[in-house]
Amino acid sequence: MALDSTHLDLLARDTSTTGRGRLLGDLTRLILVEREADETELEIFFDIVRAILTTAAASDRREFAEVAADHGKVPHDVILVLAEDEIRVAEPVLQRAVDLTDLDLISLAETKGDEHRMAIAARVSLSGAVTDVLVRHGSDAVLHRLGTNPGAEFTDDGARELQHRAERDEELFRILIERPDLADVLARCMRDTLRRIVEKSKESHETAVAAARTRSSNGPKVLDASTGSEAPAKRAASHLDERPDVARLVGRIRAGEMTLDAAVVELADADHHADLACLLGEIAGIDESQVLRVLVRADSVGIATVTRGLDVGEAAYARIVELRQRRLKFSSGQARFEREHYGRVDAAEAKATITQHGGRRARA
Repeated sequence: MALDSTHLDLLARDTSTTGRGRLLGDLTRLILVEREADETELEIFFDIVRAILTTAAASDRREFAEVAADHGKVPHDVILVLAEDEIRVAEPVLQRAVDLTDLDLISLAETKGDEHRMAIAARVSLSGAVTDVLVRHGSDAVLHRLGTNPGAEFTDDGARELQHRAERDEELFRILIERPDLADVLARCMRDTLRRIVEKSKESHETAVAAARTRSSNGPKVLDASTGSEAPAKRAASHLDERPDVARLVGRIRAGEMTLDAAVVELADADHHADLACLLGEIAGIDESQVLRVLVRADSVGIATVTRGLDVGEAAYARIVELRQRRLKFSSGQARFEREHYGRVDAAEAKATITQHGGRRARA
């Protein structure tokens, strides 16, 4: 049946909210559901929709949105009106309408509330540009839904932000470690973070060495008892001189009397985090203050790379995780993530990272 003016007039006589809803529903079934309307009928229909959509009740708008979300001939501007509506109307369109572009989704994610972001996060496919915005603006619930959506792609920046958010969200940790497609991206983000840490450590170490040399050449003189002449003041004791227990362990390791793993377990179980940092720094050739810094950081990437580069076994590293958990008070979920992630750290890359940035691993 074609749409003629008489039929439209009969449907449009009731101008109440209920009448508008009935008109919208009857026309939708007639034009979009029960038959294939021609172009003229569709044009007339959508002009009517534009005129009455905002005056219909929310329940009627929702019914229309359910049909429009899956119908390929609904104009883009009508889809946008529905997408910007309250969430019970917008939800089917946000989740399913293929006519929504990345720019549309980004704008909606930035300007609407978390309920709209939740609906967007459930779409069958999402580009990295859209997930970047959802990760940046979304709540924990939005990130959980994104993480469980196999069609969601993530950029390096988005994955890095997910990693940071997961440090304080046990459920997000669990979700991320179950996504094999994110493993490479997360590992790359962690390596980049470590490189920056090590580069900063190297710069700090070189600055400290230069300053020490300046002080040594220009510093105060003391009387040499054997010659009666002045000599530079004696340098401060080395860090190993100040830590005899660590010096003992290092000596036993280098003499082949003890493994590094055994020394790590001894210090970690005793909760001697500073001594542990000193030991690892001495063996790796990294300033102990920098090792201590990554040892007690919320992000485990630094300490995981240092220990993997020294061939510390997974069982010994698990004791380091226990030490970190006691000190940082993080969840058992994060502890499990750190242990599982350690098994995926590439030992060759870890060693190369230490060497590249000034590490001088001592030979046992």
